[in-house]
Amino acid sequence: MTEIIESFETAQGNVFGDLLSARIKDKPLKIGLITLGFFEYWRMFPDTLKANVTADMTCVFGKLREYLNQEEIIWSGLIDTLDAAEAAGRELANQRVDLIVYVAGTYCPDYMAIQALEHVRHVPVVLFNTQHTNKINLGTSYENILRNSALIANLQLAATFRKMGWYPDLKVVVGSIGDTAAYEEMTKYLRAYKAYLSLKSTNIGVIGHVFRGMYDFEYDKTMIKGTLGPNIISIQVDHLLEQFTKAAEEDIRIIEAETKSRFNIVGLGEDDIYKSAKFYVALKNTLERFRLDALTLLGQHYVEQKTGTTSYLANTMMHEEGRYVVNTEGDVHGLIIMTLMNMLSGKVPAYAEWGEYDEELNALLMVHHGYANTEYAADRSTVKVNRSPEQWGLQGAGFGFEYTLQPGEVTISHLIIDAEGYKMLIVKGQALPVPQNIPCEEITAVVQLAMPIKTFLTSLIKEGFAHHCIIGYGDLTEELSTIADFMKIRKVIY
Repeated sequence: MTEIIESFETAQGNVFGDLLSARIKDKPLKIGLITLGFFEYWRMFPDTLKANVTADMTCVFGKLREYLNQEEIIWSGLIDTLDAAEAAGRELANQRVDLIVYVAGTYCPDYMAIQALEHVRHVPVVLFNTQHTNKINLGTSYENILRNSALIANLQLAATFRKMGWYPDLKVVVGSIGDTAAYEEMTKYLRAYKAYLSLKSTNIGVIGHVFRGMYDFEYDKTMIKGTLGPNIISIQVDHLLEQFTKAAEEDIRIIEAETKSRFNIVGLGEDDIYKSAKFYVALKNTLERFRLDALTLLGQHYVEQKTGTTSYLANTMMHEEGRYVVNTEGDVHGLIIMTLMNMLSGKVPAYAEWGEYDEELNALLMVHHGYANTEYAADRSTVKVNRSPEQWGLQGAGFGFEYTLQPGEVTISHLIIDAEGYKMLIVKGQALPVPQNIPCEEITAVVQLAMPIKTFLTSLIKEGFAHHCIIGYGDLTEELSTIADFMKIRKVIY
């Protein structure tokens, strides 16, 4: 008998007609390396020039493999004739490379690069302008000048690109063949591109809707898919509540015991902990059933009333496990930034709201509703589990975390769509040390900025960004800026 395929909305089994049966797994980037020399020079300097240029390009290949050890580098060796350029271009097209790193090893005419690149015109190009060392040799020979003459070739080629309308967003990196900073710059660019590509196959679930009156969070699924990349899948709240009802007692007890053993729990009853553990099982099963990578849950009122708890234990554990990214209040755009930061850094960032400012510290207090990776706590031994200070129709105390985030360099970001289209906020800051956790029954951070704080807030408000912000540790400003460029959206950088 033929199996009847139904929509995920109604099917009882685990095969759906409108969802892929398996998640699309991230694959290593295929990076095509094009390195050029010039056949004319080999006969003029037959003893060493070709060998030296080949050695230089081999060094570049080795450095790329070292820095990009999780990606696949495809190199056909030194191209020095038009036939070789044609063969390399065909091979890169057959390999379906995702991106090209182009390196001239000496001067070479632009027609050879164009011959190879015509086969892979749809992928971005990183032009690495390099030379043997980062110093001028005042006792040099003409042969050595040729060895370091890639700049002439690259200026010629980039000018030709401009005239032809090719690669308007050409990425250029300058450095010697052993320049660590140059390879780190390329690594950031490639990491950003990989995250941008991965976002296109990301499934984001939405349970409920944007919190009533938060027009800054409202979104258009078509605009998100067309501009930012991910798939937005609306999940009826009944699916989550069904999983809550069906949650296996054994699974609940495991999470309940882990929660009691890990955290200092203050003022919660056994039933509060049990229901929060049950919510974790339900949320995880929902994510797995519908092949989601991330999920935003309204939470307030309806779900909290129906389950008698919050999602904050579940969200915290999800963030610590790192497999799924979740948030609340229907903040889809914030969830996309969280997903990107997770791809870039390997850790789910914190989810916060802008708070009061301190002019002397030139800093802001950041606050949000009780969930984040507890590894971010300044002192994990002081992490406290308490009631939810905002009571949205709960039966009981709810569940929330209280601690202050550890000091360190942070990147703050969010997305919004306004009358001119999408734009991305990118802010670099410093989370300051706070001697004791702020006793407000919430997760907090004090973040210092470079710009005078009142000037920053004036600009932030006038720009019209959302009232939430995403806080990731480390400097991710360059990668996020690059992703905004790939998306072809505006960016506001502080």
